[in-house]
Amino acid sequence: MTDRKGYESKLQISYQELESTYEELTALQDELMEQYNKVVENQALLQASEEKYRLLAYNDVLSGLPNRLSLSEELTDFIDKHPGGQAALFFLDIDNFKYINDTMGHTFGDELLVKAGERLLELSDGRCRHFRFGGDEFVILIKEVDGYAEVIYYAESLVQGFSAPFELDASSVHISISIGIASYPENGTDAGELLKNADIAMYKAKEAGKGTYVIYGEEMQQHFDERMIVEHHLRNAIANNELSLQYQPLVDTGTGRIWGFEALIRWNSPVLGVVSPLSFITIAEDCRLIVPIGEWVLRKACRFMRELQAQGYEGYHISVNISVVQLMLDDFTDMVLAVLEDTGLAPEYLELEITESIFMESFEAISSKLEPLKQRGIGIALDDFGTGYSSLSYLKQLPITTLKIDKSFIDSIDTPNNMSLASSIVTIGHDMGLNVTAEGVETREQLEFLERTSCDKIQGYFISRPIPEKEVAGWISGRPAG
Repeated sequence: MTDRKGYESKLQISYQELESTYEELTALQDELMEQYNKVVENQALLQASEEKYRLLAYNDVLSGLPNRLSLSEELTDFIDKHPGGQAALFFLDIDNFKYINDTMGHTFGDELLVKAGERLLELSDGRCRHFRFGGDEFVILIKEVDGYAEVIYYAESLVQGFSAPFELDASSVHISISIGIASYPENGTDAGELLKNADIAMYKAKEAGKGTYVIYGEEMQQHFDERMIVEHHLRNAIANNELSLQYQPLVDTGTGRIWGFEALIRWNSPVLGVVSPLSFITIAEDCRLIVPIGEWVLRKACRFMRELQAQGYEGYHISVNISVVQLMLDDFTDMVLAVLEDTGLAPEYLELEITESIFMESFEAISSKLEPLKQRGIGIALDDFGTGYSSLSYLKQLPITTLKIDKSFIDSIDTPNNMSLASSIVTIGHDMGLNVTAEGVETREQLEFLERTSCDKIQGYFISRPIPEKEVAGWISGRPAG
């Protein structure tokens, strides 16, 4: 009996130990299950995080379109897998987007970019891949293209599709796009070369007048290389004293006296020779070299006119062309006033020439900068009038003092219709309280016609070609100022 009691006691103890062990195992199992669930949860979070980072890495946050990295990989993958295939790369840029962004604000600009991305998707035929390349640039990849006719048709549909206005903040915004097109494998056998050539073609489209498309050709590379050479040498033109000014007289038709001069820039490069302003001014604007060059022209012209007045040639005015790039600077107004103060030229002897297309791009922003200058007595001339977009309603709101009739109207006044048109421009200007200047006067017949229409001032080869600075004093000697 004693032994049996001992065995039962030991069995009870073993049972208790077993029960305790079971409880520990159960607790451990629960803990392991909890840790397993956490591992599964963390793995799901990790996968979601990886997917999120991949989405961020390969897609544009603003528009939701695939980005530059995605384009590079997809284009490279297509080339690797389709060595004998055909593809077209469209490089799109929104014309004048910077001015829209600067005048309407970055939020407005971002909304326009989103709408532009949506418009691209709406215009797609389902075979295209769309990418936001950066800024206001988009790229479209069309795989397995069947000839140039398809490429041209799609390019024209894009240009036409973007001519419809965008509705933003209860405002209708009209924009255009410039498109450069490169074909695979004709214009490049790798992603980098295709993108570069499509980009070159896009800049060619902008030079052609914007709102159009250009297909890349080999001659464009030479043009692009030459452009880079011009830009390289232009960067040192001011420091190396390669720039100079010539002055073309403006004559008061009522009195026959000299009113003043228009300052015209010239560049004589020791490497490139004499470079036409028609070519290097555009390049200077694109790379923003026009900012220091424009200030240099204004300062030099004002100083020259002040020195001319100090020599006894009083009463003459100076007219200086201003680029839209300069006008978009926040400190433009302050810069002009500082130049006048530094050179000592009175404001009433300075006239700034602005092309009418500039006003249409950023009407309110530019007007707000020119109005204070006009209030100081500085003249504001609307250059090349009649070749752009001006309407009479806009014309009345512009802070201008002078209309300049474009040379193309003067060249053709021998026909009755054009004669009537030129006469009407003079009448409109006078009715609005503006002075009117005709440029490009080359014959006595043109001069006599402009005198009959009471055009206020004229300039052109009939009066004089542009005069080098050192010859101006001799040219005006004995001629009265008006």
